[in-house]
Amino acid sequence: MKDAAVEPDLALDYDELGDVYWLMQDDRDAETSYREALRRDPRLVNSRLGLAKIYQRQEKYAPAVEISAAVKLDPARTDIHYVRGQLLLHMGRKEEAKKELEAAVNMDNQHRGPGEKQMETVPSPELLQDPQ
Repeated sequence: MKDAAVEPDLALDYDELGDVYWLMQDDRDAETSYREALRRDPRLVNSRLGLAKIYQRQEKYAPAVEISAAVKLDPARTDIHYVRGQLLLHMGRKEEAKKELEAAVNMDNQHRGPGEKQMETVPSPELLQDPQ
C-alpha cells in the first residue's frame, strides 16, 4: 500500500496488492486491486489469473473465463491452462477442459529436468463420467 502511495501509476503495485488480498481471502479488495492493475496495464497476466481465481472461488464460472485473454498473452504458463481447464470443466465444457488440462501437464513435463518425475496425464473423474 505504501508503494502504491509513492508510485500510484505503477500497475505492479496493485497487482501485488491483489495477490495479498487473494491470500487473505478478501475477494472484494483483491478484485478491486486486480482491476486497478489491469486499468493501468491490460497486459498483466497475473491480474487476469487472479480475477479468474476469485470468480472460481465464488463459483462464477462464466466471468472467470476471461482468463482466455491471459492465455493469449502468455500461452506458456501452465497455471493459466490448469485454471482455465478447471473453469471449463465446471461449465460442462468437458472436451475443452480436457485439452487445457492436458496442455498444462504437457507443458509442465517439458520444463522438468531429466531426473525429475514426469507427471502422468490422468483424466479427472469428472472427465471420465458420461453425461446423464
